[in-house]
Amino acid sequence: MAQTKKPLSSRIFRLVAGLVFCWMLLLNCLTPYLADDYTFAYAFDTGERLHSLPQLISSLVFHYHEWSGRVIVKFFAQGFTMFPKLLFNVCNAGMFMALGLVLYKLAVGRRSQKVDWLALALIYAALWEISPVFGQTNLWMCGACNYLWATVGCCAFLLPWRYYLQQPFASTARMAAGMALAGLLAGWLSENTSAGMLVCLVLAGAVVFKRERRLPAWMATGLAGALVGFALLITARGNFNRASGFSDYDSLLTRYAMRFFACLNMLKDYALPLLFSFAILFLLLCFARQDAVKADLLWPLILLAGALGANFAMIGSHDYYPRSTHGVFALLAAACAACLVQLNSKAFRRGLACLSACVGIVCGIHMLEAGYDIASYWMMDHVRTQTLRQEISELDEPAAASIISYGIEPYTKWCGAYGLPDIRENGEDSLALGRARWFGVTSITATETRTYPFAGHTNETYAAGEAAAENAESMD
Repeated sequence: MAQTKKPLSSRIFRLVAGLVFCWMLLLNCLTPYLADDYTFAYAFDTGERLHSLPQLISSLVFHYHEWSGRVIVKFFAQGFTMFPKLLFNVCNAGMFMALGLVLYKLAVGRRSQKVDWLALALIYAALWEISPVFGQTNLWMCGACNYLWATVGCCAFLLPWRYYLQQPFASTARMAAGMALAGLLAGWLSENTSAGMLVCLVLAGAVVFKRERRLPAWMATGLAGALVGFALLITARGNFNRASGFSDYDSLLTRYAMRFFACLNMLKDYALPLLFSFAILFLLLCFARQDAVKADLLWPLILLAGALGANFAMIGSHDYYPRSTHGVFALLAAACAACLVQLNSKAFRRGLACLSACVGIVCGIHMLEAGYDIASYWMMDHVRTQTLRQEISELDEPAAASIISYGIEPYTKWCGAYGLPDIRENGEDSLALGRARWFGVTSITATETRTYPFAGHTNETYAAGEAAAENAESMD
């Protein structure tokens, strides 16, 4: 971990961030509209194509009362559909780059003079490798706005707390007002990521209060704003309307026991590399920094508590989808980095450099695989879209037509379409109707699912094709 003022370190730091932006821009450009993107292009209240801000606001009000309280992120998810997708591609690539930089600043705080490009690279590597559905949360337009953008907002709001724990600074009335508004928006972003953020705010505030016997005005207003925003998010009527459609265990004890173990399993299945890394790094920090300021040791624990809070906040939800781990794993990565940047011994740096080289090889292989998978899916989707438009253009009454097409199945978690519903046999659900409306027909259904060859990988469609080919050969 090069923590020096040398210009070379600064240039490498900027190079890492720039390369990440370029890579994510390429992947975003190769990710077409998917699943809910078609539905979000239309106003929820009128069903008309979105084209103005008043129309968007009216749609979000309807969404808040009928479907979900998550209207801040939905503002972007719906708003981007009014513009060419290139705008989202650029903004989203910048947002992923920003996430790594924000997590880095959460780790180093005010140590701006110690540029640590390797820590930044490892943060990006963790985000790339650990996410169980990377494409859903970072490339798919609707998913990225709901998860990537929400995580950036919540983590960025934590930065003043991080800075104040390191070195107190004066509070102003303007800052107090600004933090109240920022807190309102941050608390309103995501049910579990905002909950994890609130855990961090409360714990950091407790440390400050114990140290100073008071809370700065900006900290009090920021926390109050975040609590109000979170309350607006959770108590939306749409949440209760949607919850009424779920079936659950009759026994209250069984219900929440099952939800608890669902949360625990999510950590066990995906987060053990980060949890093990944190345990090792924190113990090394405790042994190496005997003279460490208490806040330097407490901050990684606060971030860990926030990550666990975000994870187990999903006990309140009927389902815990893998994409909801985005904020959890981002906070875990920040907790690990907060330990990492404080370990400066030469022996540790050499060992870390060797480990980082191995991680880099793994990431490089996965980048090649992801690039092939995403590009192949984009090509198949492009051909399918062109075919659909050609068929529809030849119809006398396209608005009354029912089109038969095919689904496409990707292979890896890095593809935005991985795990998302595509064109299916049922053309009556909201996602299918949204796609049909986009193409100007009554319905689009699929009688088969297709895929593309990918050496060393398989999926359900490829396996089914192989089985069918073997059966045909045996019959011959």
